Amino acid sequence: MKSNERTPLLSEKCVQTCTSVCEDEPKSENIETQTSEGRSAWLVVAASFLCICVLDGTMYSFGCFLDPLMAEMKQSRGTISSVGSLQVALSAFVAPLAAWLVDKKGARPVCLAGAITATFGLLLASFASKLMGVFGGLSLLTGIGFGLMYIPAVVAVAENFTTRRSLALGLSVSGAGAGQVVVAPLVSWLIQSFGWRGALHALAGLTLSCAGFGMVMKQPATQESDVNVDRNTRRESVLSDYEQQRTILTVMLGHKIGDSEYVCVFLLMVLADALSVMALYIPYSYLQPVAQAAGVPPHLSTFLISAIGVGSVSGRLLSGWMSDQPWCHPLYLTRAVVTISCTLPFLLSWVDHFWMFAGLCFLFGFLTGQWIAATSPLLVSLLGIDQLSKGFGLLTFVRGVASLVSPPLAGMLVDLTINSLMALYLSGMLLLLSGAVYSLAVFVFSRRERREITYQNL
Repeated sequence: MKSNERTPLLSEKCVQTCTSVCEDEPKSENIETQTSEGRSAWLVVAASFLCICVLDGTMYSFGCFLDPLMAEMKQSRGTISSVGSLQVALSAFVAPLAAWLVDKKGARPVCLAGAITATFGLLLASFASKLMGVFGGLSLLTGIGFGLMYIPAVVAVAENFTTRRSLALGLSVSGAGAGQVVVAPLVSWLIQSFGWRGALHALAGLTLSCAGFGMVMKQPATQESDVNVDRNTRRESVLSDYEQQRTILTVMLGHKIGDSEYVCVFLLMVLADALSVMALYIPYSYLQPVAQAAGVPPHLSTFLISAIGVGSVSGRLLSGWMSDQPWCHPLYLTRAVVTISCTLPFLLSWVDHFWMFAGLCFLFGFLTGQWIAATSPLLVSLLGIDQLSKGFGLLTFVRGVASLVSPPLAGMLVDLTINSLMALYLSGMLLLLSGAVYSLAVFVFSRRERREITYQNL
């Protein structure tokens, strides 16, 4: 049966400098490591989905703890809010370390260590009587633990799939949207019923269960032909002669990523992704006050965040399926959805009925969910499966920086203009700028693809 896999890109073959060395060897359909996509592989997807659901759901639900922690610790809203912001930032900043550990030790022990660390952090915060204990538990330990859980959850899925990798990744990362829809309301109910300390105990139990999910994330048995091993060995030997051509990039990104044919596209993608992340977090903070100012009742405005979550789940699933199709490249898909989504923050500032807000929020989640789900398949297509963990770790680190920059920037703009709508305008402009950078990445990518086709026809 003929495979529906996309033809390998130039980064997945020999680079141009070593093509002349390899051209007399037998051609291979796919130099990528082959894996069996059986029942155990789909168990990894389920485990990854549940881990991401718990960790993202917990981070999204921090807003439920604001008022009880303010009352208990007798601190301002800004001080308590920094606990959640630092948790998100640390989970992103630890990503390069998590990627390195996954490369050295595998996904299973790293996810297990992250789940235990996050569980201990949640328990420590639940018994805290001072603000330092909350910071140490919720921000430091839980943030680091979640960062150690997220990277192996994504990489483990990618390692277990080849032909349906993008669909599997889309299913796993849709756990973030599911957590946003399910965990946040659950935490709100737990706080009302058992208090904020009891809610943290329950979250600690959920997080500890992720240690069991992590045990499923085993590295698959791999098979690679002798021809492919020989070609890869020769390719690396030729690349070693050109180590000095990108000295700065190889120092910053590592030898394999720095010497990749698509390193320029990767860097443009990281910049565009950072702009999109800056835009993504703004509506979560300003959507409800904008909706209430437009006449939406407060009890209905709380459902708008859930509408984004529902749209995000459906968008991620669709993106996973589309990225597996030979006619859809993740880079082109990402450029399209980000460019279209730039109009939605502006439209949200003009509507004045709940159903209009809900529809636009669903569409916002649907489009941004496709972008997020296409990230891992895009990294694989540019850098190769062997560099996914490192590339994804670097990208997640940059996302952490972006998530810290945009909320204060939007807040400063709102304070200067005394208009909450300015935050939505900023989100729209950032998405528009991100779409422009993605378009530049598409242009560079297309030129390299045409150059490859021309070279192969000679």
